Amino acid sequence: MLFNSTLYLLFLPAVVVLYYQLGQRQRQALLLLASYAFYWVWSIKWSVLLGVSTVVDYFVAIAIERAPTRWKKRAILFISIAANLGLLGFFKYTNFLSNAAFDLVGARPWPILDIVLPMGISFYTFMTMSYTIDVYRGHCRARRSLLEMAVFVSYFPHLVAGPILRAPDLLPQLEAKQPFNWANIRIGVGLILWGMTKKVFVADPMARIVQEVYGAPEAASGFGLLMGTYAFAAQIYCDFSGYSDIAIGSSRLLGIKLPENFRHPYLATSITDFWRRWHISLSTWLRDYLYIPLGGNKKGVARTYVNLLITMILGGLWHGPGWHWIVWGTLHGAVLAIERAIGVRGRSAGAASRLLTWFITFHIVCASWVLFRAQNLGQAVTVFKRIAAWSDGEYYSGWAPVTVLALVLLSGRLGLRERWVQMADAHPVALRWLSYAAVAVLVITFAGASNPEFIYFQF
Repeated sequence: MLFNSTLYLLFLPAVVVLYYQLGQRQRQALLLLASYAFYWVWSIKWSVLLGVSTVVDYFVAIAIERAPTRWKKRAILFISIAANLGLLGFFKYTNFLSNAAFDLVGARPWPILDIVLPMGISFYTFMTMSYTIDVYRGHCRARRSLLEMAVFVSYFPHLVAGPILRAPDLLPQLEAKQPFNWANIRIGVGLILWGMTKKVFVADPMARIVQEVYGAPEAASGFGLLMGTYAFAAQIYCDFSGYSDIAIGSSRLLGIKLPENFRHPYLATSITDFWRRWHISLSTWLRDYLYIPLGGNKKGVARTYVNLLITMILGGLWHGPGWHWIVWGTLHGAVLAIERAIGVRGRSAGAASRLLTWFITFHIVCASWVLFRAQNLGQAVTVFKRIAAWSDGEYYSGWAPVTVLALVLLSGRLGLRERWVQMADAHPVALRWLSYAAVAVLVITFAGASNPEFIYFQF
């Protein structure tokens, strides 16, 4: 089910109203049914994988807790990791590995398969895997209620595109009976409206420009490709952070707080700072469950740089199978290593220095977005070459993407999102009428939406 759909505007209020009429156990049952119904709108058959992942890690976590020795706990944990990565690897990387083998040795180890990537698999496999790891580490206890575990994994506000939740953050909230609170309703509605606005009125119009430019980059001018890349920077931020706002707001209506996933990333003054602000739930997951277990910065300078590269390359592959994703991760990992080597920590002293480091950081991010948006590495190289040569060709968008990006940056600098949420909480009558008007406008707008799906649905 799409957040930006009329169906969701009917589904969510119905779930919220029913939720507050029920006892705690009945609430969990309602959330489980609502979450699977939310997923069934896309696919009933792929929800079986969601159930399998839930059941496997439910029993694995209990077995880890009961195991008498550390090595037995570790052996059982391996079952969870192997099962989750096995599922993710099969659906996401089978054809990529076959193509890579063909490119290297001229033969395929297996034929190309007709595989459809199940919606949200990258997110919920990371969630269930972190649950068993947290049980192994002693950060949370294994739950004996399969219902509770199933709600944790499938909870519909975050199911398809995050934030990637941790068991210690969500499970205690699911166990508690959340009281009805008008402040939660006002804040939740405010966040949903803010996220919808970013998606429908910023990300979707920018998507049309991006599609024109990146649909045929060999015919686009260097200027057109640069503006298309700026448009994609605006699109991906407003699309993904808009989804996160709607997810956080939807959950807040139920009295459950999800962590922030974005913190004005385009105001970052280093790539290190950027990753503290962008897709925070993924960057902290990679840090806690990959970078630190690899040794982090505790095994010498050279090993630290290698660990950063490995973490970001695997972070790139998490997004998708392809050489452009590997290069995307390598670029971010290399810049993180360079910043660590020269002592960059995210903020510079003077205003002029901050402006310069911001400008450099922003354009490194935009260069990485070329790799993110391109269909393959060859197309990304074409884009870079035509921008660098300032090639002649089709001219698409004018300066509209720069104007939109300036508004996005100004919004972040002024903290408009935070001010809007405060206003929504403080003025319930105004919010109510704004909500009525917004719903009417959004229903009309959805009918003609040109890019209804969120970008991160493909991951």
